[in-house]
Amino acid sequence: MATISVDYGALAAGHDGLVATWSRIEGHLAELETVVGGTSDMSAEALRAFLALKQRWSAAAQDRQVALQGLAALVKEAGEHYRSVDAALAAQFT
Repeated sequence: MATISVDYGALAAGHDGLVATWSRIEGHLAELETVVGGTSDMSAEALRAFLALKQRWSAAAQDRQVALQGLAALVKEAGEHYRSVDAALAAQFT
């Protein structure tokens, strides 16, 4: 017979870690935007090159954020599902 073991704390920590990761990324992007926005001594060519690169990076970051948020939601959902199954099985023995 197979045994299924679930670590609810690890599932919760995994969800929280993913949420914290996307929050940190958003914070870094906002900081970068502020620093570059305050830079007036960049040449027009350098600024255009930076903005083009930033646009590509931002699009990739948005995709990464969607993936992280989806993964975090699935980890949380898995933990909730395991808890409900565990509670239903435990109720059979009371």
